[in-house]
Amino acid sequence: MARDAGARKVYFASAAPPVRFPNVYGIDMPSVEELVAHGRTEEEVGEESAPDRLIFQDLDDLISAVRKGNSKLNVFDCAVSPAST
Repeated sequence: MARDAGARKVYFASAAPPVRFPNVYGIDMPSVEELVAHGRTEEEVGEESAPDRLIFQDLDDLISAVRKGNSKLNVFDCAVSPAST
């Protein structure tokens, strides 16, 4: 849509890691089939959405940033975007 509106370059930057799995605690989320990053690498997600550059937040960096805001936080639910994927 951005290109149709005349954009010469399109960048997609997410302040979160790619969401690959629904939340196991039942939070209202799309099904696994609806998650663009499920079963895909970041490169494959970029091919699907076709931006000039695709940038996702690294999970470890996100956790580090949250800890800087509140050093008492030690446990994080990372079930939707495991670092090993």
